Amino acid sequence: MAGAFEAAEEGLITSIAGLVDWATLRDALELSPAQVLVLAGPDLRVAYQNPESARIVGRRPLGVPAAEAFPEYPTWVAALEDVRLDGRTIRYRRAPMTVETDGHAQVLVVDAVATPLLGRDGTVEAVVSQAVDVTHVPADDHRLRQALALARVTVELSRSLDVAQVTDAVSRSAAEVFEGWCLLDLFAPDGSLQRVAITHHDPTMEPVIDQLKRLPRVSGRALGRTESVSATVARTGESTVGRFDTDVVVASATSAEHAETLRRLAPASYLSVPIQLGPRRLGALSVTRSVARPELTAEDMGVAEQFAERAAIALAHARDYDEQRQAVLVLQRTLLPPPPSSTAGRASLAVRYRAGGAGSEVGGDWYDVIGLEGGRLAVAIGDVEGHDLPAAAYMSQVRAVVHAFARSGLPPARVASEANRYLIDCGADRLVTLAYFEIAPEEGLVTWVRAGHVPAVVVPGDGTAAVVHGRGGLPLGVDADAEWVEETAGLPPGALLAAFTDGLVELPGCDIDARIALMASMLRDGAGDDLEALADRVLERFSDPEPSPDDVALVLLRLPPAELPRSARVARRLPPTSSSVTVARHFVTDLLGEWALDDDLIDTAALLTSELMSNAARHTDTDLELRVERSDGMVRIGVFDDSHRLPLPAHQPADAPSGRGLQLVETLSAEWGVETEARGKVVWFSLRIP
Repeated sequence: MAGAFEAAEEGLITSIAGLVDWATLRDALELSPAQVLVLAGPDLRVAYQNPESARIVGRRPLGVPAAEAFPEYPTWVAALEDVRLDGRTIRYRRAPMTVETDGHAQVLVVDAVATPLLGRDGTVEAVVSQAVDVTHVPADDHRLRQALALARVTVELSRSLDVAQVTDAVSRSAAEVFEGWCLLDLFAPDGSLQRVAITHHDPTMEPVIDQLKRLPRVSGRALGRTESVSATVARTGESTVGRFDTDVVVASATSAEHAETLRRLAPASYLSVPIQLGPRRLGALSVTRSVARPELTAEDMGVAEQFAERAAIALAHARDYDEQRQAVLVLQRTLLPPPPSSTAGRASLAVRYRAGGAGSEVGGDWYDVIGLEGGRLAVAIGDVEGHDLPAAAYMSQVRAVVHAFARSGLPPARVASEANRYLIDCGADRLVTLAYFEIAPEEGLVTWVRAGHVPAVVVPGDGTAAVVHGRGGLPLGVDADAEWVEETAGLPPGALLAAFTDGLVELPGCDIDARIALMASMLRDGAGDDLEALADRVLERFSDPEPSPDDVALVLLRLPPAELPRSARVARRLPPTSSSVTVARHFVTDLLGEWALDDDLIDTAALLTSELMSNAARHTDTDLELRVERSDGMVRIGVFDDSHRLPLPAHQPADAPSGRGLQLVETLSAEWGVETEARGKVVWFSLRIP
């Protein structure tokens, strides 16, 4: 933003800029023949005054309440307050207005309108006031209606940056302003001129216009030209106005249907003006009137050129925005992994990514699906704070780091902590949320951590659905010493896991927990449906009614059906570090809890697992393997390491450096022992299930 608007208070800028595309609107208002004021906030402070208003009533201070800035117009200020309070438009026709010119009072007659600008929540954030001097114009003058229409068009063209919406607004508004049918031709990227819209001011003629769109053009042949009027105007940048010989136009038809369509339209006069912004030519705007309407004149052409100036600004902004948006979307997609195969191992997958729909921002939402050893699968999903290119670049770093740590075999808790340390070392200045799931389809288990991310949803397939909160933890990049605790749960055959980012379930004014519960219900009802179709329905159901600035990532994963066998043995690979002791203890606790075993047995198993893991981590530099097996009324837990050094005997003197943990194992377990393997050994214990 530039100029006068920048001089307003910061609060005014914030309140207005979020409602309309101010850059487009301001450029157009500067050219408007109407007096335009924008008043923002609860006390209607002056946020903008266009040159025509300043010329008529004098330049007023920005950031000052209307009552102070315009003390001589109390009735008008009261009307503005009514608009702010009621949210309805107020119009005045032929209203007297006293102005001071060179020390002399002068009474003008104006037509005025005050329109509210609504925020997303429906409250009035600002009021736009427009007034047109009609002192010397008859009440039914055609030029007055055109001026007022142009003022409306100025606001309408600023409301969107979507090329299709702006194109439609230009075509429709031109047809209404000039009371004919409008033809809009724009240059395509390859330099060809394409007709993008034809609109009639009379809605009952739309079927005829639809026929015209399907039939060959005749405007060039009807005038004895080698190219159409609009093509010439677009190429040369010179406006033109003239007459058609209706009979000649009809005679140039290529078929009886074509002739009937032209006869019903009965073209008699035309004008065509270039749409250009400085040296940049965008196309041409043409209007045709039938024999039943007054002939278009050079004066109409002058008004059309003013209209085309506004249209050029809106179209140029929309096209530039579209090009920028396409560029950042391409960037975003290249930073995301390619869609995984619809099946990974024995699990089925469907992934979706939807870019934010407001502005040209690129977001920081991402997902990844990573194949691990032993048929296991990792699903990572996260969100980097911000909606800009740095957020996208940062997102690509986070995804790459998480992917690398996952492929190295680190457990979920270590993946989160190592990624966190990396971000802290890099001087992280953005919050990063992460949900990381390690799924073992053969065993029907999922182990996950959640770092500031929204919960997931699990549908077991038994007619229920659960929101999976887990133990949770801080987002990444906040605390270098932060730790995350894993949680492990059983997934029945055919169970469905849904992981997503907050853009899918977060909506202003709505309870996010209620939205997540709604998603759980939807996934439960469609648990047996085709996964790709279900992903599409979820995305459609949770699309915002208005374009949202937030992007969305969604991963749906379905485990194998019941007829596939489940392994009775569970194994986890863990690095030889002290943190793996905590990971192993929580894993055993959660797993035995899933198996519905006795609490005392679970506590004993967790304690003894910690002892074995601590002992093994001291004697090897390679990964450990935690093995848990249930059979014949017993639970057996073992820890494999690649050291062939046998543990010390269980009974050691009090000053022995190690071995006391094994005394505890011997005391509390039903059995324990050591088994050697080609690559190392397994120290194990077993507990009897009550």
